[in-house]
Amino acid sequence: MNEQMKQELIGWGVDWKDVSDRFMGNEDLIETFMFKFLKDKSFSDLTYGMQKKDAKEAFAGCHSLKGVTGNLALNGMRDDVLELTEILRKGSLDGADELYQKIKVSYENLTGILKKYT
Repeated sequence: MNEQMKQELIGWGVDWKDVSDRFMGNEDLIETFMFKFLKDKSFSDLTYGMQKKDAKEAFAGCHSLKGVTGNLALNGMRDDVLELTEILRKGSLDGADELYQKIKVSYENLTGILKKYT
């Protein structure tokens, strides 16, 4: 993995120790899965549910995103994703849009970093 990319990911909020431990220190594998994140549909599924004002659909996407953020140690958005997941789990949209907007900014920043290196 390119050292500049690694440093940008850490600066964005990737917990490098966590992701490195999860992938047994294999930075090429980490890079592969970070790039796969660009094709992951969970954020677009969340977005679709939020646009429809459908808590159940938004929850499905958010719950998937929660798993991805955990597996890749994407702590730059993880807390907001966890909080939004719990709101949506209850079938509520109260406070969901504000959290979604924060997640969207974090997501766009992360994907911007990743796209620079693809």
